[in-house]
Amino acid sequence: MRRHGLAVFVIALAPVIAVAQQFQTAQAPVDPNTRFEVVAIKPIENANSSMTIMMTPSGLESSVPVGVLLRQALQKPDYQMTGAPAWINTERYSIRAKPPAGTPPAAMTVMIRNLLNDRFQLATRLETREQPIFRLVMARSDGRLGPDLKPSPECQSPPCGSGRNAPGLLVGSGRRMAQLVSALSDLTGRPVIDKTGLTGLYDFTLKFTFEGRMPGLMGPLGAPAGTPAPAADPDAPSLSTALQEQLGLKLESARGPVEVVVIEKFEKPTLD
Repeated sequence: MRRHGLAVFVIALAPVIAVAQQFQTAQAPVDPNTRFEVVAIKPIENANSSMTIMMTPSGLESSVPVGVLLRQALQKPDYQMTGAPAWINTERYSIRAKPPAGTPPAAMTVMIRNLLNDRFQLATRLETREQPIFRLVMARSDGRLGPDLKPSPECQSPPCGSGRNAPGLLVGSGRRMAQLVSALSDLTGRPVIDKTGLTGLYDFTLKFTFEGRMPGLMGPLGAPAGTPAPAADPDAPSLSTALQEQLGLKLESARGPVEVVVIEKFEKPTLD
């Protein structure tokens, strides 16, 4: 949901179509007690109904699995969360919430967190644990880049600073290594630490065998139950091979400290 800042987006999954827009603006500190003034939660009886989520200045409308909202509220991927009940990926509720007039858009994540605190009894704590990680390093001793990773000139408008994700495909224009690392973390389900030494902006295209994980808003959630898997490219290399052959990079296994959110309590909601 890899993810911070104001996210204004619409997702329609029928079975899976996702469209996301993220807008980042200068933000004043948000009062951690900011809450929606009106919240309505109702169960969704039809398991085959389409899934949507809208976060706009006028409020929240959601019919996605509760886990989507939990990840948005905690701002953490699955590998940095533990203790969540399994039903967060299957239970769906119609949630409509309206913020107080004049609430800054940047307060959306805080309001979702407080909604989960109040109606789902969410309780968490932070821990630092030693866990498996990956280091992203140069694959070649001479530091030469792969054919599909190229320095990008500085620029301020699209297509620079843009990206596109699809099953088995990562495309970036004018992106920093930190943004590639974030996508790789989602794809591998582990924290990825940038040790390439590469600075500046880069254009890249990475094509690999899709293994059921998508970077971006849905992140490690994967596809909803019953969703047909996208057609696989039988000729696509593994992610590891693609990184080396196409970008001149590789992932090295290691262990390191990882901040983890421990979910101590999360219950099915009180309904209206």
